[in-house]
Amino acid sequence: MKTRNILLVCIILCGAFGSYAQQQKSKDDVLFEKIHAVYNRIPGGLGKDELVRKVNDAEREARQAMDSLSGKDAKQKAELLCYNGILWSLGAQAVEMKDKALQNEVAERVKGLDLDSPVLEVLTDVERTNLLNGYFRVFMPELSELARATYVLYNIKSEEVRNPYVLSVLVSELKRHGYTDEVKGLMEDIEICSKTESTRQTALELKERYYPVRVGAMAPDFEMEDENGKMIKLSDFKGKAVFIDVWATWCGGCVAGLPAFIELKKQYKNRDDIIFLTISDDGVEAKARWKNFLREKKYSGIMPHLIINKEKDNFTGDYCITGIPRYILIDKSGKIVNAWHVGANHEYFPFFFSMELEGMNRE
Repeated sequence: MKTRNILLVCIILCGAFGSYAQQQKSKDDVLFEKIHAVYNRIPGGLGKDELVRKVNDAEREARQAMDSLSGKDAKQKAELLCYNGILWSLGAQAVEMKDKALQNEVAERVKGLDLDSPVLEVLTDVERTNLLNGYFRVFMPELSELARATYVLYNIKSEEVRNPYVLSVLVSELKRHGYTDEVKGLMEDIEICSKTESTRQTALELKERYYPVRVGAMAPDFEMEDENGKMIKLSDFKGKAVFIDVWATWCGGCVAGLPAFIELKKQYKNRDDIIFLTISDDGVEAKARWKNFLREKKYSGIMPHLIINKEKDNFTGDYCITGIPRYILIDKSGKIVNAWHVGANHEYFPFFFSMELEGMNRE
């Protein structure tokens, strides 16, 4: 009986301690949000003196919040959140103003920040990414996103800190530009530097997915229904250059870019060696809406308009379509010139497109 009572007391105490710890964590989370907020509400466009005053006020509020935190880890995290706040408020505006004195003041205020410290592990992946990017923006503005990832690989020892950051950069770059020489270099650096098997494996899987649609690779063939119900294959246009606009009626940016693409077709109407076609991602279940849109905008019949049937083809997977609009240029031999081309409404499009066509004609 006595033993049972002792066990009951232990269970009650453990439950009470667990409840208290959870309450304290919730309280800490509220204070972390407060620290975020005091810096986030500093407006842009302030004069230098007013900006410094606002940052000083934010720092005082943040320090007051830190006094109520529960322990060492929480206080370390709050310190890092303060550094992040300074980088994205005072630091961001110092860069925008090109004010060297202000940048020096930012450096003084974050001098305790060590990117190679394992203390950064107390932050979430998103918080670490924001902190690192804030630091790079202020102190290493010349680094591209990929160069930042390379820096992190070679200068930060913590696998918990560097792996999520580097992989997020890798995924972002692949989605925006595909498999390039620069991406290849980062993947090689991951293989050299990362000690985490899952990170190396993820990089390898990404390469296997994106490598087949690199510049110079044979474009995967596809077969889709056009607006008249006829089945069209990419291989039907062998011997001609093919420029594709991947879009959808529900995509505002796609719809905004379509007129320029249609106009491009008209501009090259006398060139029988170039095919312009659109591929809709509306899905066959929305075929009526797609056709109505083409008719209403008077786009019907101007060029081949195809629609993806995800139950029958793997176009989105083969071409790594993770967002639209996407523009894909294929040369006369069926090789990919650029599967992440800029749109026809881009300011530099005429230069890029004319150079690419000229290059095809020389081959």
